[in-house]
Amino acid sequence: MKDHACVDIHGHHTDIILKVYSNRLLLIVTQFKKFGSLISINRGSLFNQYNNSIYSTKVLFGKDDVEVIAAARFITEQINTDKPLLISISLKNYDSIILKTIVTIINDMIAQ
Repeated sequence: MKDHACVDIHGHHTDIILKVYSNRLLLIVTQFKKFGSLISINRGSLFNQYNNSIYSTKVLFGKDDVEVIAAARFITEQINTDKPLLISISLKNYDSIILKTIVTIINDMIAQ
């Protein structure tokens, strides 16, 4: 598995680092060359007729912003892992095209 990528997303240099530990994943996504808000995300199961997953999020430090939390949760939902995630995210723009590009890169990193 590749643990880092440096890519250009819509003209912005983006660093993506993925570190796998025995009990969780650490994901750093930044366009500012520094840590952003640090968010802990745990996935649980909701046992009902639809067999859905639920996610609990907690901002450990940094910006407690709906947009940042939604982006972190979107990324978590799109990558296939059962481990809890610790995500540091700092982007210039949180639009869906950028987030989908980031998810594609992360899934490629996991597959390698």
